[in-house]
Amino acid sequence: MSKASANPKPSRKKNSTTTGPASSLGEQAYVAIKRLILTRELKPGDQVNVAQLSTHLELGRNPIHLAIHRLDREGLVAILPRKGILIKAETLDSFLELIESRQLIEPYLTGLAVERATPELMARLQEILDQGWERFHAQDRLGSMETDRIFHQTIYESAGNSLLAEFALQLLDRSMRLWFRPAAPDGGKPNVAELAELAESIKRGDKEAAISQMKEHIGSVQRKYLS
Repeated sequence: MSKASANPKPSRKKNSTTTGPASSLGEQAYVAIKRLILTRELKPGDQVNVAQLSTHLELGRNPIHLAIHRLDREGLVAILPRKGILIKAETLDSFLELIESRQLIEPYLTGLAVERATPELMARLQEILDQGWERFHAQDRLGSMETDRIFHQTIYESAGNSLLAEFALQLLDRSMRLWFRPAAPDGGKPNVAELAELAESIKRGDKEAAISQMKEHIGSVQRKYLS
């Protein structure tokens, strides 16, 4: 969809994070554009405009405007006055800052989640993991990414601190681009296996182990994708 492209038509698959007909048009636009960025159908350095996105997504300009401003706040795009919208690139330094920030926030939220864990939370995490294993065996990279995101988001929300949960999700979404970079072969565990171990520690109420596993899980992202 960049200016250099000849009217490409990226696939418009239904996003599992949408909430159905009740979802606002602005939210639909936000989810759809973010998907294009995370899957690299809109690549760093690409420049688009509201009219192109509106036509491609079959949504009005106002929802596109709302989505773009939200993505600008999250650091995924830059709004260029009178020029359009630039898809921002992450530098190595900025990725390392993301990992560092996640290491500060997510283990803390994980500890809170252990303290406030309920049978309902554990049932939800198991449901997510079952789906994650299916996607892993199907070699569904996009699906596996979405499983990882939903798993983390569920832990954030269960921690009971909405401000930190929202910030953690923004950091996570920025680092989701790593799923579409070539991974360095490290012989490590599949991502879903790491999540399963973390869920087991939460289930046991082992706060120290869960915090340690979350730190290790985030560290594995750096080893797998930034080596």
